[in-house]
Amino acid sequence: MPFLAIARLSALEAIRRPVFLLVALGTIVAIVLLPLLLNYTLGDSARIIRDSALALQFLGGLFLGVHAAAEGFTRELRRGTAAIILAKPVPRAGFYLARTLGILQALALYLLAALAATLLAVRVGANDFHLDWPALLITLGALLAALALAALWNHRTHRPFTSAAFYLLLIGLLLAFAAAAFLPTPLDHQTFPRNYTWNILGVGFLLYLILAMAVAFAAALATRLPPAPTLLLTAALILLGITADTLLPANPAQAPLATAAWALIPNVQAFWLIDALDDAVPIPPAYYLQATAYAATWAAAILILGALSFRRREITQ
Repeated sequence: MPFLAIARLSALEAIRRPVFLLVALGTIVAIVLLPLLLNYTLGDSARIIRDSALALQFLGGLFLGVHAAAEGFTRELRRGTAAIILAKPVPRAGFYLARTLGILQALALYLLAALAATLLAVRVGANDFHLDWPALLITLGALLAALALAALWNHRTHRPFTSAAFYLLLIGLLLAFAAAAFLPTPLDHQTFPRNYTWNILGVGFLLYLILAMAVAFAAALATRLPPAPTLLLTAALILLGITADTLLPANPAQAPLATAAWALIPNVQAFWLIDALDDAVPIPPAYYLQATAYAATWAAAILILGALSFRRREITQ
């Protein structure tokens, strides 16, 4: 199907860009090295590493997703690639939505790698005075081996280094995660599955929903604006969503403008549940369903507006 083919090619195109590899690699390395930087924190080592790692992967994902949406659409229009594709029996809305879906696929792969690195980093630094060196060395070895194999692959086949390096990084982190699962933690000797903090995955999923809304907004803006304003406006929207609880009235019914603002600005605070990891009560499944429905509805409305804007835009070769 043309829709799925365009989505797959869009994901591959985003991953092949050097900025994608640089930001993803920088974020993952920073997460893995957090236990070395944040050790000896008087009982809060695991929490500080966890919060810092989730914040890093969110910021990296926000830049990667918004940049891929903004730059990708602009480049397709500037080079005339969009005109060539749309000359075939491919509807404009289908092309627009397929490209957005492809960016979300690439972003999901990045987040999977970042979550694996986060789980490993939290395990390595769980104790304030004793690092889990075997797990750390396995992780660092996987990262170095992935880059070395990607360089060898590029030298022998002359195929893109960036995409090979990213895929090998993802595979290496997952293999390191699986290998470390067989090793008990050094002090309390916790074995699988207790040697990992699994509730991080739920928070990571909620962060992905925020990123998906940001990508949808950036893709809609990219149909009319160049990359720089798209990046700035999307970052401003997410910042408004984070601070909406303090900037807007608690009861929107008291102010009509506040009611409109609550409807338009994504409620990012509802997805930012990192502090909930400290509670003994897990996040209920119904909350994930409601958050997914909210994010899907908000993103769908923005994508419809973006598709209408793209449909009316003049495209030349």
